[in-house]
Amino acid sequence: MLLELKLVLFRSIFVLSYFLKGVWIGLFLLALGGCVQEPELPQPGKTALDQTTQVRAWFEANKGSLRLPARGSSFRTGSQELILPFFEKEPDWNQVHHYFFPDGREVFEFNLENKELFIPSLGEQQEDELLMRRSIQNILFVKHPTEARFDPLIVRYYPDAENSKRDFKEINYQMIDEKWSGTVDLFTYDEHFFIGFEIQKGRILATRKVEVAGESGRRGMGPEQLDIRCSVTTTDWIQIYFNYETKRLETITLSPTRSYSCAVGGPQGEGSGAGGNYAYLPGDSFPRAGGALGSYNPPDVPLPMLRIYIDSSITDDPRLSCIVDKLALSEFVSSIAEFTKTKGQNSPVTLKLGNTSGLNGQAEKNPDGTFTIVINEETVTGMSSLAFAKSIFHELVHVEIWRALENGGITPLPNFPANLDAFDKLYGSGQDAHHSYMAEVLLPTMGREMMLLHQTHFPEDFKKLNDYATYAYPKGVSIDYYINLFWGGLKGSKAYDAFEKSSLWENYKRDRDELFSLMSKKCTN
Repeated sequence: MLLELKLVLFRSIFVLSYFLKGVWIGLFLLALGGCVQEPELPQPGKTALDQTTQVRAWFEANKGSLRLPARGSSFRTGSQELILPFFEKEPDWNQVHHYFFPDGREVFEFNLENKELFIPSLGEQQEDELLMRRSIQNILFVKHPTEARFDPLIVRYYPDAENSKRDFKEINYQMIDEKWSGTVDLFTYDEHFFIGFEIQKGRILATRKVEVAGESGRRGMGPEQLDIRCSVTTTDWIQIYFNYETKRLETITLSPTRSYSCAVGGPQGEGSGAGGNYAYLPGDSFPRAGGALGSYNPPDVPLPMLRIYIDSSITDDPRLSCIVDKLALSEFVSSIAEFTKTKGQNSPVTLKLGNTSGLNGQAEKNPDGTFTIVINEETVTGMSSLAFAKSIFHELVHVEIWRALENGGITPLPNFPANLDAFDKLYGSGQDAHHSYMAEVLLPTMGREMMLLHQTHFPEDFKKLNDYATYAYPKGVSIDYYINLFWGGLKGSKAYDAFEKSSLWENYKRDRDELFSLMSKKCTN
């Protein structure tokens, strides 16, 4: 009886979706609420606010002991250690990201209100000012695992171009989208350079650290067995701030430093695992080399977390790289996470090509809690741009459902996972359950994303489809067409079986047999 009721509801919702697209989700939740009592959703409590208050109280009580004595120079000539001029830090306590490092340490990342900003100069005043305007500087408070203290670090995000500009809400140290390129630099509270990372569209290309000689003149960047290639560069540092008297940006030139940038393995599948801590060798530890005071020990940090890592098997293929570059994957994940209640969870996804045993794509959960999406390297050559994008979106939804099930997120039944037996009776388990959940809840979001991609980045292809399909879509191809694109990947599920018996089936067959092949435009930048 429950199955029949759910299937009737399912078919009714899809009929409604064709006429009331703007309120599809609202109708679904309303209808579901009329059948079963929904559990009360957790309300925002005082915990986060109380913790923020604790961080602020600790900072106000201890910030005086976090500053080193004046050095009289921006770096020590013996080691080329970069020490920027100190300024009093003023966190904006109303702008905060709250997350956890992979090892479980709790982190609060606040924006800094200060107008002073240190940047690596690009050589031209106009370029430097543009870099200053698009850069962000925050302060991390890493909660000590055993002691009642928070160890601060300054983090600065230097985007390499305007299209990587983000506001505070869009970026933090454990949430960098796959379209962002630039450098993330960490400094101690007293402005000693700590470590930097060079990032390019979903890949961490290198770490960089101001040159400090290790034992026997070695420069340590990680375990000796890693194949690490370093190059030494000179960087001109400048301080930029807004002068309220002259109403102009003022620039102070600082002493240049030599640093080395090292290509290093990471979450892209080359070397160390995703989210692993940066490894220091003897002579390369910090802050001992800098002589920090008292109990302030700058914490070790993991690699910056990109929500989606793009493997070299994708980036090295110009066509596939072009397609991925046009996808807003992190935004898509966030939109799906609104339904699965997984927003803010730190579980990065690696996207790559590989063997999927005949499937177009496959999502896998790794032992460390991260995820890998593998697109079939044997069939990808024949895929159209939209088909490749569709496979990625489909597998990303599998990942988000996994996250939801692990964290008691929204499902078609309340009180999940306590109601796991009922869920299995309704949908089965594994892929069947995932696909049925996609069908009931997530297809409109998936379809909208595909339609937006097609309209925005393949306009000629989109026009050709609309010109041809007037007999099927006299008012223009709608979101229903793009929802139909995803139904083929749900074959074998109970939801697909129900859809096959519905009045919408004939429209799906028409689109599948007559229209899908029209979307064949190759991707070009």
